Amino acid sequence: MLSGLLGIGGGTVLVPFLYLLMAHPEWSGVMADPAQHATLAHATSLAVIVPTSLAGMVAFRRHGLVDWNIIVPLGLAAAVAALVGAQVAVHVPSDLLKFLFGALLVWIGARMLGLVGGSRREAAATESPPHGSPSLRPSAALAGGGLVGFLSALLGIGGGVVAVPLLLRFARMDLHRVTAASIGIVAFAAPAGILSYAWAGQGVPGLPPGSVGFVSLPLAAALIPGAVLMAPVGARLNRSIPVQQLRRIFGVFLLLMGLRLVVVYLPALMGGSGVGGAAGRGVGSVAGMV
Repeated sequence: MLSGLLGIGGGTVLVPFLYLLMAHPEWSGVMADPAQHATLAHATSLAVIVPTSLAGMVAFRRHGLVDWNIIVPLGLAAAVAALVGAQVAVHVPSDLLKFLFGALLVWIGARMLGLVGGSRREAAATESPPHGSPSLRPSAALAGGGLVGFLSALLGIGGGVVAVPLLLRFARMDLHRVTAASIGIVAFAAPAGILSYAWAGQGVPGLPPGSVGFVSLPLAAALIPGAVLMAPVGARLNRSIPVQQLRRIFGVFLLLMGLRLVVVYLPALMGGSGVGGAAGRGVGSVAGMV
């Protein structure tokens, strides 16, 4: 619902929620090795993002907003980079992945609050949409798609947080087409990331039952129906409630949650010792905030 209402990626909400489930197996029933929590959460988040992005693509195509000349080159670059991003993620310590995700939440929250660049550019694009066919240089498509795909797989997010500013800056597109293109790129990147996570997790001990590699199929199956059904509800609510005020409130929430992850995991990572204890306290604290 938040994805449809505020235009944020589903992974922004899904990943902290999966952290919460794994941090409390006593009531969630999700039993996994703590060292695999972050990788498992990021891989499973991608599995939920795939059907929601495909559903979004169908809706945008129905309205004639899909620009394949932009989506295909960016999407192919994103898919290749997502294969690499997932392989990098499985070799990065879980605590570092959570710190990086916290830093991402801080950036997204600050952007939603207008504390960092992007808001004015999007507002200008909304007021005076560009004319002509959207276009993107091959070098920009390769670099931009690669960055979107790599971060998407590494952190389990949709990638729109990177794709939207990229498309607004380098392609001649209005916001409606930018959103459609962003979802289309994710539809390429997320399946590639899932395949890479599934292959990399073969034979890894400590994963929950029903997992294919690092992708928990039972968790994904439980989350997908709500995600697919509620995104259109959020889109309809977008027209009837003050979205800017909601964006500010949610931006504060993301900022605080991200800062908490950063504050907890940065000293633990820099210190090298006592990471396990600090990590345990941090997950509990973040779970309480969620």
